[in-house]
Order: sequence, then structure tokens, then C-alpha cells
Amino acid sequence: MRPDTALNVRADLFRRASDAVMGFGVGLGLGEWLVRAEREPTPAALEGVPGDLGLALFTLDGLIRAHVRRRLTGETDPVREIDKANQRLLGWREHVAAGSTPEQADGGFLDDCLRRLLIPAGSAIPDRSRSGFLGKPSEAACLLVAPIVALWSPEVGVVRDLAVQIVAQFNREPLDQASAAALAVFTHQLLAGSNQLRALDAAQSMVGELSAAAPIVDMINQVHESIVAHAGNISLSEVSAFGPPSSAFGVLARILAAPFAEREFFPVLRRIAQDCGGSSIAGALHAGLIGLVSAGHRLPDEQLAEAPLAQLLGVLTRDATREFGPEPPESVEWLKRYPVASDAKDATTQPSRAHSAPATPPLDAHERFLGSMIAGAMGDALGYAIEFHDIGMIRQDHGAAGLTEPVRRDGVAQISDDTQMMLFTLEGLIRAHVARRIEPTDNDPVPEVQHAYQRWFHTQNQPWERAGGPYTQHLQQPDGWLITNPELFSARAPGSTCMSALAKFAQTHQHANPQFRINDSKGCGGVMRAAPVAVWSNDPAEVFAAAVGTAALTHSHPSGYLSAGVLAVIVHQLIRDVSLPESVRMARELLIRWRGHEEQLRILDAAVELAKQGPVSPEELKDTLGEGWVGEEALAIGLYAALATDNLRDALLLSVNHSGDSDSTGIVCGNIAGARYGTRAIPPEWLATLELRELVETLAKDALVEFSPGPPTDPGWTRRYPAW
Repeated sequence: MRPDTALNVRADLFRRASDAVMGFGVGLGLGEWLVRAEREPTPAALEGVPGDLGLALFTLDGLIRAHVRRRLTGETDPVREIDKANQRLLGWREHVAAGSTPEQADGGFLDDCLRRLLIPAGSAIPDRSRSGFLGKPSEAACLLVAPIVALWSPEVGVVRDLAVQIVAQFNREPLDQASAAALAVFTHQLLAGSNQLRALDAAQSMVGELSAAAPIVDMINQVHESIVAHAGNISLSEVSAFGPPSSAFGVLARILAAPFAEREFFPVLRRIAQDCGGSSIAGALHAGLIGLVSAGHRLPDEQLAEAPLAQLLGVLTRDATREFGPEPPESVEWLKRYPVASDAKDATTQPSRAHSAPATPPLDAHERFLGSMIAGAMGDALGYAIEFHDIGMIRQDHGAAGLTEPVRRDGVAQISDDTQMMLFTLEGLIRAHVARRIEPTDNDPVPEVQHAYQRWFHTQNQPWERAGGPYTQHLQQPDGWLITNPELFSARAPGSTCMSALAKFAQTHQHANPQFRINDSKGCGGVMRAAPVAVWSNDPAEVFAAAVGTAALTHSHPSGYLSAGVLAVIVHQLIRDVSLPESVRMARELLIRWRGHEEQLRILDAAVELAKQGPVSPEELKDTLGEGWVGEEALAIGLYAALATDNLRDALLLSVNHSGDSDSTGIVCGNIAGARYGTRAIPPEWLATLELRELVETLAKDALVEFSPGPPTDPGWTRRYPAW
């Protein structure tokens, strides 16, 4: 099993992110040494090094071991291995103080390195003058743990909570824990490809709910405003008022601002250290972040040989990029380097696989994405049967409880144009990603999705020469695998706005966007097809923008395209194991950055509030959230149904039993609930009736293959998903 981490969810980001991790590790050790060199012209290599770096070394070693254990056993909590690493650190500290070495050799790489560093040749006793980095850490040591934790998961909420949990083991101060969480989120977002301002925004947003985080939120806000006001040349004096210079909060303020300060490395390093009372840890963190954002290129090479802990941290972070990368080592030598079964408890408490019952595997990102696509189609099929019926007619036809199971027509639960367009959206994204692999600067999926929509337009009884627009200049017939499925050539009440917008593009060859409006429609045709955009990027802001762009191709009112952004981000977060309320919070945070968000924001908040009451009557649903014919209402009803229930079946039934656009509210709810509960939650008797189930599943699995760290490169794949 290869669990998702911050380094392996996107192949195109792995090389840059791995260089950034190594740059951070080297910078950490180098910055500490350079600050000491300012105080002592010829500092001894290991004399006077503070205990904070020992904590960083053992935390990183423990995190690597935790990931090895995770791959071998499926155990997802890294705290146990990190705690064991810290116990090893304490053992070293006690034995060095007593003039001895730990009695039982751990056998791992770090412990072997410590023996070589601390024990002089020909001696069996550690040199105490070299062991300062194993001493008691300072008040700000929690900040050194934070960037290391960022490696553990692609999900920023997991990283935040893990930082708090680990720091709480040795620091009970809530403000210090929140400071570490903020730095962990900031680092995580930089590794994911965000720029510094976006990383600051994420840190501010994610720590806002933590205890004692208000000062951090205020501080980050001031740092952000100062960076914007001064075009990146923020003066460190502007943040020096935040907290004592030796505190974790005080150091955090200075190092968050420092990467945006003057470009000269040494002057900023000196200023940071001086402003923090000569703290070499502040200097270490600053240099570490400089190494991270520059992938090591802005670090001075000439001093590296004189800073032994920089070299050791560089090796450990290099090993971390291997373990957390797309192809972690499997060799026996690697398991000796980072052992995970070094005590009797580990050896005796593992259940025998031959005699234990198979455990239900935990939900992973793949199942959640498949669930979103298939449950979306299922919700669409449920609602399509009753789309134009009011609740009175639904009760008359299906009983007092309304619709309780799929309606079969021609032997299947038919899908509507909503699922058709969802499929073509996903196909367009796959082809856009193939194009991006060929030309890495091509980071906009909208043109390929437009092309996909013209292929869908062709399936709606439109000749290709009329539907294809500019694409007919290259192709006499539409290309790719999806269009070869004859089942898609069926008109299922396609929306008039989508049809007219695509017809206009075929004539004008001009892509619509939020600035180039082609109508004032806010119909639900934009949001009902938006969920697949969740796979486009690891950055939720990029996902929001891409979903807006695809929806704006046909719907020019802000509520018609902003609803698409909100849905895509909610699904994006859910497939990364974020809770639904937290996913909504993230989407809401991104929504309010867009012009014209007010209408969508009001009904989004109303849906959240209504869900607190649990399931309400269709009549109250209509009075509060509308009927779902427009984008913001379809999103609100689908989200409300997912929030107000605790299982997928009830969520889907609640989302379609009302007087309105039941197939669109059903697909939105299915996209959300499917990502929340996975494919296993879809009633199998329902799945057996679903039209195009195999097609939906095949396309979704193809998307997971294309967006994996090792996508196919064979000619057959590019014929299936051409990029041009």
C-alpha cells in the first residue's frame, strides 16, 4: 500500500516539492550554524548547538518510520512512532549526561550517525561538548516540528491537527500549539505549489478555529497586508511587535514575514537572529524556509561543509522525499535504516493475517472520488424520474414518503443530461492533463473542457460540422474514446442555456468567461457538471478557479459559475478525508474572494443552518432554499441533504423529493455524499439498475490513472485521450 502524502499526490509537483524539502533540511542546519558563526568567528562544529535541532532530527526520523509502518500495516496514526523517536532522544540525552551510550542499539540510520558524531575514535564514551543538540529544547522548538509534519498528508486539515497533537506532547501552551499548526499549514501549502500569499491565507484560515489562535490570525492578516502594500518588501520591524522575540509566536511572526523581505540572504538572516535575541533557531527556521521556497538555490554553498548538522538534516530530508514520494523503497536495507518493529510489543501484538478476519479497508481518495462520480449519477437517475413533478404528484405516484427507490424505464434507472455533461467534463480534464504533461506551461483546462462540451453537443442530435466549431478544422469527426459510446447519443432534456451557449461558441469560436459574458443565466447547468474538477489540482483555490472557468463557458451570472466552484472544492476536500463541515468552510472561504459572491453566500449559509434541523418537509425546503432550477439553489439543496443526514441513501432521497429540479439536486448531493461515504455506501440494488454505471466507473478510474504520479505514456492512452 502506498498512502497519499504531501509529495506523491501529483507527479508534476514531486520533483519541485522534493527539492524544496531537501532545501528546507539543509537550510535548517546551515542557518543555525551561520547565526552561531556571527557570535563566534570560528564556532566548533557541534559545540553550542541548541537542543531544538535534536528534536527536529528525531521527529523527522520518527515520521519516516511512521510512514514505513503505514505502508506495511495500514496504521495511519504517526504519533506512536514519533513518540518512540522522542523516547530515543531522551535516552540519548540521559546516557550522554551519564557518560555512556544507550544500552540497546536501535539499529537505525540516525542512531548510527549519532554514535559517529558523538563518540571520538578509540573511545566508548560520548563527548559531552558535542551533544548540545540533544539537550532540552527551547520555548520555540515546536516550530521546528511543524514543517516536518507537513510531509505526512496531502490534506491540510490532517497536517494542522497532527502538528497540534505532536507539539502537545511536550508543550501544553495553546498559543505555541496554534503557532506550530500555522507554520505546518504554511509549509504544506508551499509544498503543494501555492505562492506565499496563498499559503499565508491558508494558514490564517486553518488555525482560526484553534484555541488561542486569535493573535495568530491578526498577525498573519497584518503580514499579508504589509506584503501587498509594500510589493513584497516588508520591513521586519512591522512584525516585531508580535510577541516576545524568544516565544514561538514571536519567532513565527518574523519568519513568516522574512521570506518576503529583502533578497539578500545574510542581512535578513542577521536581522532575524538579532530581532529574536540572537536566537540561532530563528535563523535556522528562516534559512530553512528560504531553502524551501528556492529549492535550495538561494542557500550559500560555501559554508555547508562546516555545518555538520546541515549535512545530516540534508540526508534525512532526502530520505524523507524517497519514503514520502511516489515510489518508496521496499528493500531490506531500507527497513534496517528505518526499522519499525524494534520492541517486543510490536512483534507480539500484530494479529496473524492467516487467522484474523479481513478488516474493512479504510476509505481512500480513490474510492471517495469513484463514489462522488457514481453516486452523482445515481442521484441524477433518482431525480430524473420525477424532475418535472411537484411534491404532491410525487406522493401520489410513490406514496406518502415520496420516491424511495429508483424508477426503471426500459429496464434501467435512466440518467439525464446532467450525468452526460459530468462525464464530458471529466473527459476534458483528463485530456487537459495529458496536454499539460506534454507542455507543462499549459495549466488551463478550460479549452479542453470546451472541446469536450462541443462533443457532447454533437451527441444531442447536432451534426459535427455544426457542433464542432473550430475543432472541425482539425477533425472530420470527434476523436477520443468517450464519444465512441453510442449510449451517450441520447437527448435527455438538455438545458436550453447549455445548448444555446455551445451553439454560439460553434459559430463565434469565442470562449465565454466571467469577463466575456454571453448571457445572464444562473441556471443549474454549470454546477451540476462541476464535481469532476476536484481532481484538477491539489490547491483548492486552483480547483475553484477551474470550476468557475468551466461553468462560465455556458452560464455568465456569478451564481451560475460560483456555485460550481463551491461544489468542486467541497468534493476536493472530501476526497482528501476532510470532514463535510470543514470542506464547506474551505469552499466558503474561497467563495468570498470572488466578485458577485453575495447571493451564493447567503443561500450557502442558509443551507448550513437549515441542515442543523435535520430533514425538513419538502414544503419548508422550498420556502427556505427554493426549487433548484438555478445554480445557487441546486447547490444549496444538494448540500443541505448531505449535511442533514448520516448516510448516502437518506441523503439522496432527501435531495430529490421536492417540487423542483430533482435530477440536478440529486447529482449535486450524490457528488458530495459519494465523496463523503465512498462507493460502498451506494445501495447495491440501486447500482444494479443504474444506466451507464460501467461507463461512469471506467471513466472515473481512467481519471485516477491519469492524475496519478505515474500516468500512462503509451500511444494507446493518447489515442483514448488525445491532447492537441
